Amino acid sequence: MPEKETATNVRTGETTTTEVPTADEAYVSALLREREGYAIHDRADRVAAVDAELKRLGVNYVGGKETAAESKPRRTARSK
Repeated sequence: MPEKETATNVRTGETTTTEVPTADEAYVSALLREREGYAIHDRADRVAAVDAELKRLGVNYVGGKETAAESKPRRTARSK
């Protein structure tokens, strides 16, 4: 789940809250972008390597969508 960060505008004094992805979410998102590039360029060996890393993190990539793995549901990511 994204972390929430608050900031105060120095000019107006207004406080805003922004959701910031956790390190794990950012890493999974980067892996999914990397996998997409390999898939576009027909690099099945690299796609398999990225899939293995995603699986290690507890994310399954099935049919263009990532889902939480049954064994490690604590790590998930949202796609764009």
